[in-house]
Amino acid sequence: MSQIKSALELALEKTQDVHSDRKSLEAYEMRQQGKRLVSKLNEDPELDIKKELKQFSGEQQRSVKEGFYQVIMSNLGLPNSEADLAKIDTLEKGLGAVIKDRGSVQQLFEQTRGLLKQYLENRQHLIEQLRNAFADRMRQREEELARQFGHAVKIDPAQDPEFASALQQHMGRLRQQYEGVLQQLRTELDRMFEESL
Repeated sequence: MSQIKSALELALEKTQDVHSDRKSLEAYEMRQQGKRLVSKLNEDPELDIKKELKQFSGEQQRSVKEGFYQVIMSNLGLPNSEADLAKIDTLEKGLGAVIKDRGSVQQLFEQTRGLLKQYLENRQHLIEQLRNAFADRMRQREEELARQFGHAVKIDPAQDPEFASALQQHMGRLRQQYEGVLQQLRTELDRMFEESL
């Protein structure tokens, strides 16, 4: 007759080969420290990141930088408004603290600012063009509704399903073009970061 094992014995057998790897746990915690450092930078743009990084040594500092870099890079994307452009300065400062070639970082971000401003301008121009293209159609609908209801009716093109569909399609293409350029920037920054570790 086979012996029946308790749940505890079965659990102990399954975890017998699992040993906590102290180094990987410490590296994970240090990456978390780096991620929190980005929050501190966002709260205080004047934060001395290099001074903060000096609190850590060797492998700890490397892990902190990796966590910091990961979060900073996740914030590099296409803006929705002019206010989003202000974040670029914080990103540049952060990356300049963890990438040794600060001159190249500065040059890349000058180009990036221009690219993102151009994106916002193209985005606004696209919206205006579509609004103008749909203006006649909207006037006709407004006249039909005015006759139907007996008073003037104003329709915003953004409420029109055809307009929304056309806008979404055109915006998707525009975003795709600019995302391609941003991806090249990310790849270059990744390379520079790896060289800095």
